Amino acid sequence: MKITELDDIFDDYDSYKALGEDSYIVGAQHPQNFKQHKKFIIPLFYFDGEEWFKLDINKLGETIFLASAPYTLTTDFKLEELIKVKGVRPNKQLTDDDAYNKENSLTKHITHADRLGVLSEDQLLEIFPGEIDLELHLFHPDKHYYDIINEVYVAQERKFFAQTKEGLIYGPFVGVKTSTEAKTIRLSATGVRKSVEVYELPKDAYLEFNMPEEGLKRKLVRSTQDIEYYIVDTVDFISRQDLFKWAEDQLNKKQSLEVADKVWKAISKDNTITSFHERYQRLEKLFARPQENLQYLQQFVTSLAENDFFKASLDGLQSEKLELDNSIAQQKRERDQIKKESARFSEEIQDLEDGINNLRQNEQKIRESLQKERESAINKEIEEGLSKLEKVREELSDKAEAIELAHTFDNLARINEEIDNARNVKHNLDVSIDALKEEFIQVQEDADKSLKNLLKTKMQFDVFNSASSGQNQLPQQKNDFELKDYSIENETQINSLKDLSQKVHKRLGRLGRNYPDHFIANVLIAMHQNSITLLWGPPGSGKTSLSRFMIQSLARPERFSEIPVARGWSSQKDIIGFANPLSKRFQRANTDLYDLLKQLDGEFKSTSYHQSPMSYCLLDEANLSPIEYYWAAFYSNTDTKAQMDKGIKISLGNNEFIEYANNLRFLGTLNLDSTTEQISPRLLDRSHIVRLDLPKRDVPLISSEIIMPEAYEIPFDSIRDLFDLKDFKQELAPDQLEFIDTELEERFEQISAELSNLGIQISLRTRKAVIEYCNLAHSAMNEQFRPLDYCLAQRVFTRINLQGAEAREGLKTLLDIVKGFNLKDSHAEWTLQKMLDRGAKEGFNHHFYNYFSIDG
Repeated sequence: MKITELDDIFDDYDSYKALGEDSYIVGAQHPQNFKQHKKFIIPLFYFDGEEWFKLDINKLGETIFLASAPYTLTTDFKLEELIKVKGVRPNKQLTDDDAYNKENSLTKHITHADRLGVLSEDQLLEIFPGEIDLELHLFHPDKHYYDIINEVYVAQERKFFAQTKEGLIYGPFVGVKTSTEAKTIRLSATGVRKSVEVYELPKDAYLEFNMPEEGLKRKLVRSTQDIEYYIVDTVDFISRQDLFKWAEDQLNKKQSLEVADKVWKAISKDNTITSFHERYQRLEKLFARPQENLQYLQQFVTSLAENDFFKASLDGLQSEKLELDNSIAQQKRERDQIKKESARFSEEIQDLEDGINNLRQNEQKIRESLQKERESAINKEIEEGLSKLEKVREELSDKAEAIELAHTFDNLARINEEIDNARNVKHNLDVSIDALKEEFIQVQEDADKSLKNLLKTKMQFDVFNSASSGQNQLPQQKNDFELKDYSIENETQINSLKDLSQKVHKRLGRLGRNYPDHFIANVLIAMHQNSITLLWGPPGSGKTSLSRFMIQSLARPERFSEIPVARGWSSQKDIIGFANPLSKRFQRANTDLYDLLKQLDGEFKSTSYHQSPMSYCLLDEANLSPIEYYWAAFYSNTDTKAQMDKGIKISLGNNEFIEYANNLRFLGTLNLDSTTEQISPRLLDRSHIVRLDLPKRDVPLISSEIIMPEAYEIPFDSIRDLFDLKDFKQELAPDQLEFIDTELEERFEQISAELSNLGIQISLRTRKAVIEYCNLAHSAMNEQFRPLDYCLAQRVFTRINLQGAEAREGLKTLLDIVKGFNLKDSHAEWTLQKMLDRGAKEGFNHHFYNYFSIDG
């Protein structure tokens, strides 16, 4: 099979049929599995039953996702262990766009637990580099490989090869015992012959690949049959215990033969035996073949041991043996002395080599020191020259200022004279303005009186006219409004939500705002999946400037309305306007929201909204007045989705309506002090509350005066696709929505149950919002639990308003669950910890836990 033919397997949705026990993928766990509890496999090779192929990651994907739950890879496999993957299929739930996957390295394929297995010895043998002590049967692997051999191969009694620095490969072995301190492994031969083969392998005889860990390169062969042509030698690998037993048997055998020889010499001199000629010849033949008759000879010699004649012979043998033993011991002592002398000479040679190396290192250090001194002297001369140059420039600048000052003094008298004349003119104007103000106030009072009289007269006239004609004859007048064409012709190329968040993140970075990229993705998702999103934080945290920047990056100025909320607003007339019953015309509020709504209304009626950009409204200091009052027209439509024949409808009064395609979003900034209104539970159930901290250092404000780059050209249809908006679609009921990631679902259910114990119920609306957010955000955030962390901090924990020691224990349980996310900068963990710290303080707020009290 060629590598190009693998496409047919991995493109087939039902590709499990193409893999199995004989054809499979070899992979390894991703290192993050142990850090973030993720379930990813890195594919390395594919075996089709006969040949190995290195996988093309652009086709299969850089990782394979284990979709089974609650099974995790860390349960049954070590991090370094190679895994057999017997089946994969494309992850259709994520994406079908190959180009998108190449740029973002998303998981294109998934597998399940029942498709994973351990590689058997006839399927894979690994080669580890190190040093082999053939005498003691010890293997000293390179430091990176000890844990792999110990935890995988020794633990599972699996065979492996060892490769020396000379390139020779020995094996196969089984590791039977390890030394953690010395980092050594005791080896044992696997065959009956107690020997191992020595191989010299060319590069095309094995597979080589790099593991994710730094500097770890590994080599594999399928089996000994694949490399039997490369055997260059055979090494006897009998254990020390068996070696000593073998030597003992040989010595016992030799001693018995020597005794038998001496016995025969004695027999041959005995006339009583030699006289029996026939029997003597038979004995001679038996003693001539001692190897074949050793058992009978040993029994014969043992029975003669009681004979005095032979006892004397045996004693002589014992004396000879003692002399031999003494001679052997002396030779051993001499050998040990020679070894010690050799070791001493080796140490002296090593000391000399170390001394030479130290001299070379000192020489190098001296050279480097001299070089640094020279560079330092040159740099010092350059700095002194620059300092002199700067002084000359300052002197020239002072002289230029003196010349300019002289010219200024020449004109000073004339300027003072003009200033005095201007002051006289201003005084005369101030007197005239005061007189006009008094006159205007009087005229206005007179006009108010006249208006009241006219209203009374009109009411009387309306009553009279209604009685006579039965209907109002005043014509209904409409405000003049001209629909503008904002259709996008050259759309900005945005490949994904992650792509958009990275582009906005780079823009913010150039303005000195270094938010994490996942935070930018969070704000984008929140402000598009919800009708209103609120930013909360202490004064100076950059709420307004961040909101303004996010909107200006996505919308033209004509599609952006910034409204400073005033205290005392009580209805939609304060933000939109009201229908004047006298003039039959709509009286706009002191904002430009009415004009924006009329534009959206015209686009819906003309169906031009598909290619028009989104519109946004920023409510600055949104809670100076109750949001539910002045924003009531939009409040009731927060769960409404637009359809082709029915948009979002708002009544303006006097039988006038606005209908738009749900392409308007509101952002609001909150300040929580004695001058602002509280946020009601109903509004908390409908919006994300994004909290900002004070910046760690001074950063520039993103004010309206800053010249911003051109907004991205993104039509409404593309926004709907990027943020998975449900407008113009058949939407599932809230209780039918499911998490894509089952682990997120399990953690969310844990938290929901604990909140229920505390008396806080999560509504179907909130649950639906959390699921939609998490299912979308996983493609833009690299960490598995990051989406759920944001949802808890911004949509769920905002409902916490508890009191008492029992509530504290419940919050601690929630904190333990959230800490299990293992996020470095968890927003949910920070929120719970702040509430617990605040409630632990003695005083008025003791044992009082409220989301909005964490800055108090």
